Amino acid sequence: MNWSAARRVIFGTPLPTEEAAHQRLPKILALPVFASDALSSSAYATQEILLNLALAGTVALHVTLPITIAIAMLLAVVTISYIQTVHAYPSGGGAYIVASENLSRQMGLLAAAALLTDYILTVAVSVASGVQQVTSLLPELTQFTVPLCILVILFVTLANLRGVKESGVLFAFPTYFFLISVLGMIVWGVVSRHILGIPPYRLPQPPIQATTALSVALVLKAFASGCSALTGVEAISNGVQAFRPPESKNAAQTLTAMAVLLGSLVLGISYLAQANHVVYAHGYDQESAISLVARAVFHNNETLRGMVLVATALILLIAANTSFADFPRLSSILARDGFMPRQLSNLGDRLVYSNGIILLGVFSSLLIVAFHGKTDRLIPLYAVGVFLAFTLSQAGMVRHWLKLRGSGWHWKAVINGLGATATGIVLIVVLIEKTLEGAWIVVIIIPVMIWMMDKVYQHYQYMRSQLSLIGYEPEPPSPHTVLVLIHDVHRGVIPALNYAREIASDVRAVHIEVNPQHTPTLKMRWEQWGDRIPLVIIESPYRSLVGPIVEYVRQVKADHPRHIVTVVVPEFVVTRWWQRILHANSAVLIKLFVANIPGVVVTNVRYYLKPPQASAYTNGAPPR
Repeated sequence: MNWSAARRVIFGTPLPTEEAAHQRLPKILALPVFASDALSSSAYATQEILLNLALAGTVALHVTLPITIAIAMLLAVVTISYIQTVHAYPSGGGAYIVASENLSRQMGLLAAAALLTDYILTVAVSVASGVQQVTSLLPELTQFTVPLCILVILFVTLANLRGVKESGVLFAFPTYFFLISVLGMIVWGVVSRHILGIPPYRLPQPPIQATTALSVALVLKAFASGCSALTGVEAISNGVQAFRPPESKNAAQTLTAMAVLLGSLVLGISYLAQANHVVYAHGYDQESAISLVARAVFHNNETLRGMVLVATALILLIAANTSFADFPRLSSILARDGFMPRQLSNLGDRLVYSNGIILLGVFSSLLIVAFHGKTDRLIPLYAVGVFLAFTLSQAGMVRHWLKLRGSGWHWKAVINGLGATATGIVLIVVLIEKTLEGAWIVVIIIPVMIWMMDKVYQHYQYMRSQLSLIGYEPEPPSPHTVLVLIHDVHRGVIPALNYAREIASDVRAVHIEVNPQHTPTLKMRWEQWGDRIPLVIIESPYRSLVGPIVEYVRQVKADHPRHIVTVVVPEFVVTRWWQRILHANSAVLIKLFVANIPGVVVTNVRYYLKPPQASAYTNGAPPR
C-alpha cells in the first residue's frame, strides 16, 4: 500500500471546497462536538469542591450543594450573555473577535491567548480525568496513566483530522450515553431516597484530619475550583458557522440545551455527594468522586457503577473534541489577521484546519507528560484563562450595545454587564485562590503568548511593507552569471550545462578540489565534454565543500554587484528511497548555505537514473 492509499484509509478521501457547506452540523451532532467539554466538566467539578472542603474535615461537606447552586446561577448568567453574543455575531463571536472589535487589539490578543491556553488545558484535563475514571474501575492500570493519556490524544487528533462531521458522528454515542447514564443515576438516587425510602448505603469514611477551619476563604477556594464546570461554555459562540442554517438560531438553541443539561448534572451530582457523605481528599484519590457517588447510589452494584464510570470515562476522553473544534478555528482567524503563522489558516484535505489540530495534539501531550497525567495538578491552571475570556467577551458586548444602540439595547447591555461583572469577580477569586497552587504558570504564559503574537504581526507587517508596490520604480534588468558546480564529468552534468547556456552567456563550471589526484582526469574529460565553458578549480586543502563554494560565490557577487548570480547544482535521482543513503547528498547543504547570499539564485537540475534491468545482474556482475 502506497502513502496516498494509506492516507485515504487513515484520514478519508479528500473533500473538494464546494463540500464545505455539506460538512455543517445539525443540532443533534453539534451538541457532542461543542458541548462535550462543558458536559464532561460535571464529572470533576463536584470532585474539586469536595477536595477543597476536605481541608476542613467532613464537617465542611454540608456546603457542597450551596456552592454548586451558586455555580449554577453563574452558569445561567453566562449562558444568557453568550446567547446574545451568538445572535450579535452570527459569523462567530468568540472572545477574540468581540474584544478586538469593541475594546482594543491588545484586549483581543489577551482574550485569544487566554482561550488558546484554555483549549490546551481542556484537552489535558479532560483526558487525564477520563483516564482517572478508567483507573478507578481498573486500578492495575494506574501505572500506565501517562501512556494511556497520550494514546487517547492521538486517537482524538486522528478522528478530527478526518473532518468535523465525521468526528461529530463518532463522538455522538459517548455523549448521549453519558447523559443517559448519569442523569439516570441522579434520578434513581433521588427517587430511591425520597420516594421509595431505601436506606442509604454507607460508604467507608477515610480518616481525614482537618488542616484548616471552615471559612469564607475556604468556601471561595472551593467555589473557584468548582467553577471549572463552566469551561467550554463559550465554545458554541466560537463555532457558530459550523451549524446548519439558520446558524445563530441553531447555535443559541444548542447553547441553551447544553446549559440546562450541565446545570442538572452538576447540581444532581453535588446533591448526591452531600446526601451520601462522599469524601474526596488528597491521599485518598485513587477512586474518583463520581465513582464514589455511583457506589453509594447503586449500593455498591459493580455493574451499574461500572456503566456510569465507562460512560464518564468515554465523555471525558472525547471532551477534548471541543477544543479540537475551536483551537484550530481560532488559530486560523489569528493567522488570517497576521498574529499567528499563516500555515494555520490553511484548510486540509478534509476541510479542517489540520495544522492547528496537530499543534493542539502536540501541546496537550507535552502538558500531560509535564504533570504526569494528574487531574488535581492540572485543574488549578484551568480556570484563569476561562474566566478571563468570559470577562473580556462580555465587557466587549456591553461596548457593542452602547455603540450599536439598536432595539432593546438597554436590557441587552445590562445582561452582558451583569455577566462581565459576575465572571470578573470569579476571575479575581480564582487568581487569589489558585495562583499559589500553580495558576501562576498561566499568568506567565498568557503575556508570553501575546508578546509572541505581536512579534509575528510585526514580522508580517514588515514583510508587507518590503513587498509593497506603492512608490516602487522598477530597476533595469540585471546581467546574469551562472556557476555550475561539478564534482565529476558524467551524464548527470551535461543537462545542467545545457540549462546554464540557455539562460546566460557568462557561464562557468566550478570544481572544488578535495582530491588533487583526480584533477588531471577531470581536466581531460572537461576538454572533451565541457564545450569551451571555463572551468574554475578551487583548491580545498581541508577537503571542505560548502565553505569554498560560499566564499567563491561571494567573491563573484562582489566583483559583479549588479549581476544576478545563479548557482546550478546538478543532481541525479535514484530509483529507490533507500539508495539515497548511499550517496553524500551534499547538494542539500550547498543549497542551504548559498541561498542565503543576497542576489544569488540556487537551482538544481536533476538527472533521473533509469531502473536497472534484471539482465544487467547476470552472473553477479553489476550494471555498467
